[in-house]
Amino acid sequence: MKDDGRLRRGWRAALADTIVAALAMGLAYLLRFGRDEAWHVARIGWPLLLLAIALQVGVAATAGLYRARGQLMWPIRLAAGGLAGALAVMLIVTWAGVEGVSRQALVGQAALFGLMAVTWRTVVAWKVRQRESRAIRAPFGGQALVVQGGEVGSMAGALARTWNYRHLLSNLLMKDLKLKYQRSLLGFAWSLLNPLLMILVYTLAFTYVLKVQTPRFVFFILIGLLAWTFFGAAVSSATEAVTGSGSFLKSVVFPRVVLPLSTVLFALAQYLLTTAVFLPLMLVLYQVPLEPRMLLFPVFLGLQVLFIAGISLALSMATAMFRDMKHLVEVGLGIGFWATPILYEPAMVPEQFRPFLLLGPMTPYIRAYQDIFYYGVVPELAIWVVATAYAAGMFLCGLSLFLAYEDRFTEFM
Repeated sequence: MKDDGRLRRGWRAALADTIVAALAMGLAYLLRFGRDEAWHVARIGWPLLLLAIALQVGVAATAGLYRARGQLMWPIRLAAGGLAGALAVMLIVTWAGVEGVSRQALVGQAALFGLMAVTWRTVVAWKVRQRESRAIRAPFGGQALVVQGGEVGSMAGALARTWNYRHLLSNLLMKDLKLKYQRSLLGFAWSLLNPLLMILVYTLAFTYVLKVQTPRFVFFILIGLLAWTFFGAAVSSATEAVTGSGSFLKSVVFPRVVLPLSTVLFALAQYLLTTAVFLPLMLVLYQVPLEPRMLLFPVFLGLQVLFIAGISLALSMATAMFRDMKHLVEVGLGIGFWATPILYEPAMVPEQFRPFLLLGPMTPYIRAYQDIFYYGVVPELAIWVVATAYAAGMFLCGLSLFLAYEDRFTEFM
């Protein structure tokens, strides 16, 4: 990845991350305990809180985040530091039973640290690129120039090239949609019939066979199940996005990022078609009034799409190198389904384990949809923080991994 200036490496970057980690810790405790109680609680456990910050920066430094060569895949190194520091202190607290250290606050601090560290690096990178662009244009009177190869290997350059090839992305999406319903009598109508059949089957099963007494339980299940189906379909398809396009990769020059992104958009199209039938029908069936909070659904859906895109990029790269990844994904999806509150409510989980429930990859998004449509409340701040951190962190990590090995894909075909 292109070097983005001295501020992103060396002692300056380490100092900036230390300050950011400390600010994130203070903000996490304020969100968890409120202004009056946060200082009192943090004062009791301050040695371990300082240890968490030191470990976060130390692990990141050990991973090479602050070296010039470490700028390749920097989101991975940053995430490793943030998670390692928080998890290490959480294990110490669990083992020693120390007071004054909140596990939930540590989870929030790790998410906030990642978001804030990514933010300052993005600002620095943007300013450096602006300065370099002005320096290049200066000898030509400030006229706009196209610099070939200037952005190759950078994440911003990869996204710009993908936008330039958006016609290819849309063509791949339309091709997949047409192939799915090719030689089908009902065609796209199957996407509308599926949710209707699911509603009917789940209503019969849970209302008349199992006789579940929870009000609107079918509505609760389908909110999470449809979102999980979107996730599972996208990541499963992503494992074949690169390996299934061997001849295409060898014969055509285009940004390879298009391949896994097209699988995500295909799964998203299926999800939107299903939701277009499911949500209005269930809102009418269970007499759920339209509320302003429902406008938050596209916001969390956008975050979910970013998160899934990051996972898809990482998995498509990993599967190109290790074919076993496809089978591991199938196992992981089975485990992840039961670790996500889809068939059960979060209140059914023992209280001491509820903070960890939010760490599930799809939990913050499904919890947000359940709050918006089923419980009738605005998602709490913790869900916002984790959902945003997962989306930004996973997308940056997945994109950096994909770009790091993009030029080697043809070797593994």
